[in-house]
Amino acid sequence: MQSGDLEYFKLAVEAGSLTRAAMIRGVRVSTFARAIDRLEDELGVTLLERNHTGIRLTAAGSVVFQRISFLLDDLDEVKSLCEILGTGHRGVVRIGSLLPPVGGRFKLVLSAWKRKHPDIRIIFHEMGTRDLRSALFRNRLDVIFFTPYVRSDAIESLPFFNENLVLALPSEHPLGRRRSLTCDEVRNETFLVQDWGRDYSIRDHYTEILGKDVTIETHPAGKQSVFALVSAGYGVTLAVKSQAERGFPGVIFRALRRSDAHLKIHLGWDANRQDAVTGRFVAFIRDLVRQS
Repeated sequence: MQSGDLEYFKLAVEAGSLTRAAMIRGVRVSTFARAIDRLEDELGVTLLERNHTGIRLTAAGSVVFQRISFLLDDLDEVKSLCEILGTGHRGVVRIGSLLPPVGGRFKLVLSAWKRKHPDIRIIFHEMGTRDLRSALFRNRLDVIFFTPYVRSDAIESLPFFNENLVLALPSEHPLGRRRSLTCDEVRNETFLVQDWGRDYSIRDHYTEILGKDVTIETHPAGKQSVFALVSAGYGVTLAVKSQAERGFPGVIFRALRRSDAHLKIHLGWDANRQDAVTGRFVAFIRDLVRQS
């Protein structure tokens, strides 16, 4: 089985048709068709239903597509690691995080680590809490910054920091005239929440803060896309303070008057699988937490 055939299959599915996929790659449609035919012959199943409107995954194709996506991600990571080794770097730490590293605490840690260990490269991944845990145990990540609202006895962790939550509203929203708001004042709003791969940990935490009767609408998208929907008037959302400080066109941010309006972030790692570089990073974070 050739990796090129796997890549052609993945691209064809993402493009929605062999013609579009061929245009993206700059090859003939027949090249894609032969690659997928070879893959189907080797696997012994039909992966795609093809017609004049495009292509559609079969039941077997859906399963294979999911596994191939993981496989190609792992292959890309192997290539990246080999490139690192080839350049003479002494190590790498693969970090996964629920939040982008834009907050003051994150930037402090990353810059301090860079000064202390300039030869150790960091590879940063952003994903939902559920995917973070999965990637950690599949050895695709070394450490994760995650929310501990869904406990896992298999993850060793330590508190890293709490990030304050604020309300994000459309700039023309009537409540925007106030500097701070209570949960009761936004009870009738529709709250837009990120949902990566049915990861409901953040949604459930928001429900604890806002109340079980609040209307929540989930989107499998990044926070920037959620802000865009807020800007367009589709609802409101909660955001961490570091995201609010960066701002977003058409969105205003207001304080939420509630003592538990924050997001807990922990550093997590698999104690049963820890190399020297990962252990050094964990110890580094632990020392910073103790000093703060």
